Parts: sequence; C-alpha cells; structure tokens
Amino acid sequence: MLQFYYDFMLKFVDRKDFEYCEMDTDSAYLATSGECLEDVIKPNMRSVFDREKHEWFPRDDSEEHKQFDKRTPGLFKLEWVGDGIIALNSKCYYCFGSDKEKVSCKGVNRELNNLSKDKFLEVIQRKSGVTATNRGFRVCGNQMQTYVQEKTALSYLYIKRKVSNDGVSTSALDL
Repeated sequence: MLQFYYDFMLKFVDRKDFEYCEMDTDSAYLATSGECLEDVIKPNMRSVFDREKHEWFPRDDSEEHKQFDKRTPGLFKLEWVGDGIIALNSKCYYCFGSDKEKVSCKGVNRELNNLSKDKFLEVIQRKSGVTATNRGFRVCGNQMQTYVQEKTALSYLYIKRKVSNDGVSTSALDL
C-alpha cells in the first residue's frame, strides 16, 4: 500500500486531486476530483502512465488480458464506484451513490440491523456510537444454544489517527 501511494499516486496524480478515505491490507478507497482515476492523471505524466499502468492495474486492451489479469495478485482492481463514502473505522464504512450501496460493518449481522446511510451520518453528527443486536446459535459442549448479543456496531472513537474538529478530516498521530 505504501508503494502504491508513493510510487504511483504521488507520481501520477497531483495531491490536490485525490484523498484516501479508507484502507485495509488489500484495498484502498479513494476520492478523486475527476469522474475516475484516469481523469486526474498529471498531463505531463500521461504517456508514462499509459506505459506503466499495467504494472498496477489489470490490462484492458483485450478480453483475454482482462480475464487473465483480474485474477493476478498484486494488481489493483476496481471494486466499487459511487458518489461518496462514510468511513468510520477499519472495516466499517457505507458507500453510496451507485446502483448498489456497499456496506461493511465487521461483526454485525446486517440482516438484523438496519445499517443505513443515516445511521452512519448519525454517528458523526452526534459524536456517539450506534448499537446493534446479533442473534445466533452456538455449540457449547454437546448442546446447541441460542444467543442475543448487544454491541456497539458503529463507533465514533477512532484511535488510529487524530480526528479534526470537523469530525471528518484526520491527520497522523503525534507519537
């Protein structure tokens, strides 16, 4: 991820034209000032980008290359495109503005809990978490048991970076 940021993003895209929104070990959600990443490539780097983009992304020059590269480890694949994302914590985000919204909230049963855009916005506006209920079955010894678990599903607390007063922008921790 660091290599992608320094060797690709900063090389080909002006810093004012992109913002990282959420990142995990194998994915990065970016906001760009253009409709797509290719729209914000520095004009003076366009020819270099065209020569080197296959090192970072699947080739799209033929159907055969496209099919082969979509399974190639190490290449960045486009997973979702939309208008925005509300990223509260690692593995906890709500993407909107597309045919289908994308929601991730690790450890929370989405079928039992209405994890809507409004719930994610509520966390930022109220500066407090939202709880959820998980129900299920588990085996203890040789018995099947049911359980009901109340937990914080959407947390306002973010300990990996400093959150600015606007509740949205972040900066590195002073460690």
